[in-house]
Amino acid sequence: MMGLIHCFTVFFIYLAVQDVNCKTRHRSKYDGKIVGGYDTTIQSIPYQVYLLLQKGDLFYQCGGSILNDMNILTAAHCLTGMERVYVRAGSTYSDQGGSFVTSRRFSQHPLYNNKTSDFDVGVIRLSKKLALDGRTMKAIRLVRSGMRLPTGSNVTVSGWGATSENGDTSETLMAVKIPIVSNSECAKSYGNSLTSRMFCAGVPQGGKDSCQGDSGGPVVLQSGQQAGVVSFGIGCARQGTPGVYTNLADRQIRTWIKIQTGA
Repeated sequence: MMGLIHCFTVFFIYLAVQDVNCKTRHRSKYDGKIVGGYDTTIQSIPYQVYLLLQKGDLFYQCGGSILNDMNILTAAHCLTGMERVYVRAGSTYSDQGGSFVTSRRFSQHPLYNNKTSDFDVGVIRLSKKLALDGRTMKAIRLVRSGMRLPTGSNVTVSGWGATSENGDTSETLMAVKIPIVSNSECAKSYGNSLTSRMFCAGVPQGGKDSCQGDSGGPVVLQSGQQAGVVSFGIGCARQGTPGVYTNLADRQIRTWIKIQTGA
């Protein structure tokens, strides 16, 4: 994929190493939603987690989902070059509340390609178990291996990412509902870079999308099953350019997740 198109949705946060309370030093006020979305709560999306990823003196923001009490699912690109991951679970807020747990180890899919974003999925093993209460912390069910994702069906994408392209991140959890787009339609924007490990979602007119900082977060069908992981896109919520998501129904991806986590 051409470099100008290859826009990962990772939002960079500059922090002091000792500042692990998930706060940026210069978080400005904002007036808006996760591009075209709405405010939500962790009670509505209890499988969502906030990730703070450490690389030297820098910290980076991503999202993730709870697979079970010891394992978090995210995007492989969120983990590239990182030294440690901090996970906040059970809170509507990115910088307070819930449980704040460090990683024991993490891994990317062995076939992950950072140039094409193929196999963009990773797993974080926690240092201690999450106390899953079914209300603010709950494991998500994944779609079955080989399932064909229904074009036109709505998915819910959630996170604390930017509320507009290159805009400010949100301190509170937000979500947006967008329909799955056929890969043939999506190829009009992304060409032959799409693989069976990817699917697209968005509205033709734009205005609804995930954005920077939402990377690795869950993409969930109306049935309550997680179908995808936020991967990449051309900007945020642009007309005619849907977002691209890792397809969790792909057999190679599902097999790897099963081996790594048992989920």
